[in-house]
Amino acid sequence: MRKINMYLIIGMMITFIVHGVMGSMKLMGADADALKPIAFLCLVFICLHIIVTCALTFETLRARKLSGAGYFKENLIFHARRISGFTTLIPLVMHLFIFSGTNNNGAFRLVEFTSGRLASQIILVAAAAFHVLTNIEPVMISFGVKSTKAFSHDAMFVISVILLLFCTAFAVYYFRWICV
Repeated sequence: MRKINMYLIIGMMITFIVHGVMGSMKLMGADADALKPIAFLCLVFICLHIIVTCALTFETLRARKLSGAGYFKENLIFHARRISGFTTLIPLVMHLFIFSGTNNNGAFRLVEFTSGRLASQIILVAAAAFHVLTNIEPVMISFGVKSTKAFSHDAMFVISVILLLFCTAFAVYYFRWICV
């Protein structure tokens, strides 16, 4: 089951990055036609990842209960990783509703992009960043990387730059709404 989750994470990260970059370009005025299929594929990977992760979490919690040794305090990072994943779901659902706009004569139109919607999308990026950054090390270990520290730092830098692009695109789109 962990190997399946590893492949789901690979697919999810690739489609997430492609979706985010294409969406950012679209929000800043460039044309990105293949955005919807990529977004749907990313959503499928996310849903499957949630299902597998929930199953693995229940399995871990069951084993912990059977052993009688919970060690909650020693396993705070385990719980932070799970909670951060669920925390990402609320702004993700908001993202789905906000960016399910209409297509008028080839032009993508949304309902008004308000300050609240901008805030929800920046919260999505922050929650996703926290979730991804806290899970880099276990993902690297599952890929068989021996020295996770060097790879983790490189991955954190690249992911931070990509997430900065996402936030910038949301802000540019917001300012285009309020200036019109």
